[in-house]
Amino acid sequence: MSSTTLEKKGREILFQYLEKESFLNRYVRMEGFEEDCRLCPYYGKRWSCPPGLPDTCSYLEPYQSLCLAALKVNYPEAVREEAAKDAVRAARIREERYESAKKELLLKLLELEERIPGSRTLGAGRCILCEHCAREQGKPCRYPLKRRYSITGFGLDFGRMLKDVFGLELLWADSGLPEYDVAVAALFLREKM
Repeated sequence: MSSTTLEKKGREILFQYLEKESFLNRYVRMEGFEEDCRLCPYYGKRWSCPPGLPDTCSYLEPYQSLCLAALKVNYPEAVREEAAKDAVRAARIREERYESAKKELLLKLLELEERIPGSRTLGAGRCILCEHCAREQGKPCRYPLKRRYSITGFGLDFGRMLKDVFGLELLWADSGLPEYDVAVAALFLREKM
């Protein structure tokens, strides 16, 4: 299984086409994922995240294949050293580089949805279309036609996917930033690739 890689401004985007059934059989976690989601500060605060998401297999039933996309944002050593000295600066760097890149990825996948009839995106993590989600005020989503559910919120094993499909490890940093951050999203297609 080979993937395609595009590089731009310290970012790499890796793509891999997969058959949906084998993907779901391998990566859907039937138990434990909602407990993991509860640890996230966005649990119950974003319409894209649990609780309340549809059943994974039912939601994805109409699709035959998918294009899995991994967005890898690299942090050069000098940037990591700077970030390690100041937690506020580290958060700002992550927002400027990683979060903005995730938003670009989501918008590109939504563009592809418009070009490929019947396709559907699962986004990388929480929805980032609004600065403050209406769910926090108990209100409906402001952009229900653009909102996409979180790939991890559907119980898909993010770390295992990264390793198996793209050969990447999840990295963490005790302080500052890791060598890279990775976001995973998918475009589900009604036809087999």
